[in-house]
Amino acid sequence: MNVVFASNTGYIEHLGVAICSLLEHNRQENVRAFVVNQDIQPGTWKQLRTITSRFACDLVDVKISDRDINGLATPHHLTRETYYRLFIPEKLQLSKALYLDADIVVNGPIRELYDIDLDDYCLAAANTPGFVAHQDLELSEGARYFNAGVMLINLEKWRSEHIKERVIDIVQRKPWAIQFADQCGLNSVVNGQWKEIHPKFNVQSFYFEVGIGAYVSSFSPGELAFAIKHPVIIHYSGSAKPWHFGYRHPYRKTYWKYLRKTPFNHWFSNDISTAKLVKACIPNRIKEAVKAAFPPASQSK
Repeated sequence: MNVVFASNTGYIEHLGVAICSLLEHNRQENVRAFVVNQDIQPGTWKQLRTITSRFACDLVDVKISDRDINGLATPHHLTRETYYRLFIPEKLQLSKALYLDADIVVNGPIRELYDIDLDDYCLAAANTPGFVAHQDLELSEGARYFNAGVMLINLEKWRSEHIKERVIDIVQRKPWAIQFADQCGLNSVVNGQWKEIHPKFNVQSFYFEVGIGAYVSSFSPGELAFAIKHPVIIHYSGSAKPWHFGYRHPYRKTYWKYLRKTPFNHWFSNDISTAKLVKACIPNRIKEAVKAAFPPASQSK
């Protein structure tokens, strides 16, 4: 199985978690892990290889240059590394690969996902309901919108249809319409013509933040509830992450479980502070009382 990640040095411990969890749950598979990056140095590669060597997994360094991604918009919490996945088909001369974001934990075998027949589609991905800016992205009315954090990619078709070039074109042509970087560009170019995978292969954070009630109609009966209870790939999507202090997510501990099996093991969130610790210790009833006693200026007039 060819599995591709995109990362940088600042994200290395989370990449380590993703790789470790992938290999833990797929011990019987022959996995080649590719990491598209610009700045991961030999010493850091040595740390990553202490993980992959336990599973006899090949770890391949795939370098990308500034020239490839200069001028591309990076809105919201996203960084330019999100564009790296666009270059997978030209960097890897393979016919098929599974792309995974680095902010995921694999929680089960992925052979079922990897063996999906892509037919004549460029990619297979999970539906992300609720997207409405179809006109801005030149999407057909009613076209489904997918999350690009987990994609099974038909690399040959991607190359033949010049997907990378077409995505870059719309990102540069309509930067004001790009909410989620290359994900919006990919959706615009593919325009609903992609194969849908079971949501258990990309359980996104907003399902826990908002609840599934508003989204169940976008899936087969019971499908989303099953995915949340039995996730195969947990995707910590959004700006809040399990390594942030105070992050609330039912599968937060799963991230920390695998972090402690990597060379990047530590016990506390990197953003922990005395002020955050004190705030966390204050009971909610006291916080609410303080808010009531000192309302915002606009409310006190």
